[in-house]
Amino acid sequence: MLQLLDPDLLRTFIMVAETSSFTRASERLFRSQAAISMQIKRLEERIGKPIFVREPHGAHLTSEGELLIHYARRLLRLNDEALANLSVAPTENVVRIGAPDEYVPVFLPEALLLLNKSCPGVLLELVSEKSTNLMQEVRNGRVDLALIMRHPENTDGEVLRREQLHWITSSDNSPHTSRLLPLALLSDRCVRRDIALRTLKQANRCFEVVLSSGSMTAIVAAVSAGLAISVAEDSVMPAGVRKLGEQDELPALGVADLVLHRAPGHQPRAAATLAEHIRLSFRKSAKDPAKCPAGSTNSLAERMLR
Repeated sequence: MLQLLDPDLLRTFIMVAETSSFTRASERLFRSQAAISMQIKRLEERIGKPIFVREPHGAHLTSEGELLIHYARRLLRLNDEALANLSVAPTENVVRIGAPDEYVPVFLPEALLLLNKSCPGVLLELVSEKSTNLMQEVRNGRVDLALIMRHPENTDGEVLRREQLHWITSSDNSPHTSRLLPLALLSDRCVRRDIALRTLKQANRCFEVVLSSGSMTAIVAAVSAGLAISVAEDSVMPAGVRKLGEQDELPALGVADLVLHRAPGHQPRAAATLAEHIRLSFRKSAKDPAKCPAGSTNSLAERMLR
């Protein structure tokens, strides 16, 4: 009957071969020299041939040892690869995803539900921040994935959808008719804010930021009350507001991309699975543009205005 080669014995064998010394191998593996010698003896008994020639100035591979070391390295590489791909380490039981708060109820519920079914036991950590802040978080590896709006001049990230941006105002009031446009915008380092201010400056329109907040809920409340106008895309269009167009003598805002960013380096298996679920959700919504991935946009607005 064929016998299996113990990976632990193979690792010791490779270390002795690379150092040409039982003593140095024992130091690097934090084992006694006697333990190293015993492991090599067991390996030689397993294959039935000597693999080292022991000399005063070191240990050298026999012809059988030269042949074995190639197989040993291949076997360990496959062993480690299999464990990495099939095992979820404790640190990989956590998936950290970031998204602006207005995107969470629209784009993530279906993907999160699918992840829960495909990777039970995984803990989800949701970071709700502005797109520009999340971009830095994902670059630094503090979140595994980030679903964000991208600056038009940037090319980073995987584009999931291209969104038309709109000026929005109250359904019942008309603050946009003021010569000095009152604006309600998210605070600094916000893509919508940057696009809005740049567009107005290029059009030589006079404006005043009357409300700046880190909360989209506050922005929507100000617009709905008729205090100011703001910017939103179709997928997160709140209730209680209406779009403004060229007939309202406001400059076109253009488009922005909704992108998925992944942290650099090795990605936990659960994070890669969640990324694929997010892509699937967007592909399904693209086939039926009338549907958002997680339901209607009105449901988002209702949550935001409660």
